[in-house]
Amino acid sequence: MAVGTIRAFVIDVNDLEVGERFWCAVTGLDVLWSGWAESPVHSGAQVQFSGLGTGKSHSMLLQLVPETKTDLKNRAHIDITVEDVDHAINGVITLGGSLIRPKGEYPPNAPEIEWAVMTDPFGNEFCVIRDL
Repeated sequence: MAVGTIRAFVIDVNDLEVGERFWCAVTGLDVLWSGWAESPVHSGAQVQFSGLGTGKSHSMLLQLVPETKTDLKNRAHIDITVEDVDHAINGVITLGGSLIRPKGEYPPNAPEIEWAVMTDPFGNEFCVIRDL
């Protein structure tokens, strides 16, 4: 039995407008809302968020933060299904993202997927994946 279901993927960004443009173009989600809310961590503090998607499932939450990403590996990331990995790589780069792990196949001896690791404009990692 599951403890819960996925509600949203939260991504820290340093510019909400850039984050909204990038993630809407990559995922096909629309901005559902954008605004200020009370911080869930610091009582009384205000934090700016943007909700992408339906808000019920397959949605994302962009959270405006002042600090930039460190060199530590992301502890969570998003996998995005694509029809063509090369096309996806080029599209992400055109939108301001970067390629950090070139296209490869997995598992090596009997490949089931083709994939690459990308970053958004803020250094957040995600994978583009095509089933073979």
